[in-house]
Amino acid sequence: MAAFEYKAMTPTGQMKKGLMEGDSERQVRQMLREQNLTPVELKSIEQKKSTSKGASVQSFFAPKIQTSDLALATRQLFTLLDAGTPLTQALQSISQQAESKLMQRFLANLHSRVSEGYSLAQALEKSNYRVGQDFVATIRAGEESGHLDKVLSRLADAIEQRDQLNKKMKTALIYPILMVVVAVIIVFFLMMFVVPKVVGVFDNMNQTLPPLTQGLLSVSEFIQAQWGWLLALLVLIWLGFKILMKQPKWRYKVHQLLMRLPAVKRFVIYSATARWSRTVGMLLSSGVTATDALKISAEVMNLDPMKQAVEKMVVQVKEGKKISVAMQQAGFFPLLLLNLVQTGEGGGELDNMLLKGAVHYEQAVENAASTLVSVLEPMLIIIMGGVVLTIVLAIMMPIFEMNQMVG
Repeated sequence: MAAFEYKAMTPTGQMKKGLMEGDSERQVRQMLREQNLTPVELKSIEQKKSTSKGASVQSFFAPKIQTSDLALATRQLFTLLDAGTPLTQALQSISQQAESKLMQRFLANLHSRVSEGYSLAQALEKSNYRVGQDFVATIRAGEESGHLDKVLSRLADAIEQRDQLNKKMKTALIYPILMVVVAVIIVFFLMMFVVPKVVGVFDNMNQTLPPLTQGLLSVSEFIQAQWGWLLALLVLIWLGFKILMKQPKWRYKVHQLLMRLPAVKRFVIYSATARWSRTVGMLLSSGVTATDALKISAEVMNLDPMKQAVEKMVVQVKEGKKISVAMQQAGFFPLLLLNLVQTGEGGGELDNMLLKGAVHYEQAVENAASTLVSVLEPMLIIIMGGVVLTIVLAIMMPIFEMNQMVG
């Protein structure tokens, strides 16, 4: 059974859109007619996906499922399965309730695959919608263990925690970024329109302007004459940075620098540690082997030095080393997490200890974000105040000199 996206005309002449499943396009058209709808356009979701050429290109252009949408769908699926609803019926139900078209197509595709006999993990792998590898591995482990509903509950918790952490990080950085943007706009406006008019009053007075005022006027004239080129230069710098960040060598160096900056170091390391701990803990508690859990966790690391270190840990654990020893040799895991992992390995509760560590470092990320903002705010205020003071002094100094001459 396949999923089809349709456009049909109602008896009143209104256009209706939606998703419907059927064995063939002909069957779906007949089903629409039985509902007093006239089919106008019918397209299989699978046909829409097959337009991509090549697996890598297909994967690159595949739409990514948002973390918040995935968390909601996972929680709904767990609730229905826990209530005894069959998997196919549960997928069909939540696909009909999904608010976005993307989620409707994603869930309808999963329902079609599962109806054809595929497992949910296989349906996710064959789907042209991008979800995390840890998500698929956890689903597979749940199906193999026969406890998919319980695994979905843990998975929903993990995704929701990750989504909340990302939102808190973004919220913490909004205010400093907004301050910088507003400051740049204000200074640009002053230099383009205010400074030339105010200082231009002194041009007809045959008065030698102070060096600071002359320098400010030169900067103002340069910005007025070259603002287009300056804007283009900023865009080129931004594009150049984006291109460089796609190069593994440069991206590694930038990430390495972030991990060494005093104000940023704790923030980025704790964030990556929390993400890694929750991913590995969730996978281990779902029945995934330690080496596979480590391999999958490397994919969720957003800092290249830490990702490469985790990939080395996979090799070390395969060779027989304990995870705690491999973590210690990686060199970036906080001491508290190392102690928790050592305790967990000794007591057979490694997954629980990792999840406890994740909770601790998620809270630490929030505190680090607050600390970072508290440091950035006064720095930005001082810089903005210094720039505004310089502009005010450049304008006021000729006035002071005139008063002294008149006096």
